[in-house]
Amino acid sequence: MKIFLLAILFLVSLPAFAEGQFGIGAMVGNPTGVNGKYWLSKTTAVDGNAGFSLGGHSNFNLHSDYLFHSLGALVFQDTHPLDVYYGIGGRMKFDDDIELGVRLPVGLAHRMENDRADVFAELAPIVDFIGRTGLEISIGIGARYYF
Repeated sequence: MKIFLLAILFLVSLPAFAEGQFGIGAMVGNPTGVNGKYWLSKTTAVDGNAGFSLGGHSNFNLHSDYLFHSLGALVFQDTHPLDVYYGIGGRMKFDDDIELGVRLPVGLAHRMENDRADVFAELAPIVDFIGRTGLEISIGIGARYYF
């Protein structure tokens, strides 16, 4: 629980570094929790999530990814541009033992007017290589507000 509170504190303190480049929100799926994103440039960003896996075991998860965006790559109903993004990152899962893995997220994001918020959906295969090894799939949808 202490790690979860520290992660939230870290995510909440990041807006002080750059106005309009940091967003915080929630992600629902596997895991479900607090999500943040920091834009490094117009097409690159770093995101992170602190949350719990839902299902048989309620395991705490931390992950962070370096993302590349193709802005407006898809257009929905001629007026709603969707960004396609992909990247690479890491995941730490606190089960009976700590599990470490590599994430390869791919997703779609829609920025609201004035870039003050976005909604997203992503799929991320995870290859765990420390702890219990194997392949896992993370699926989530979420929204963020930018400060």
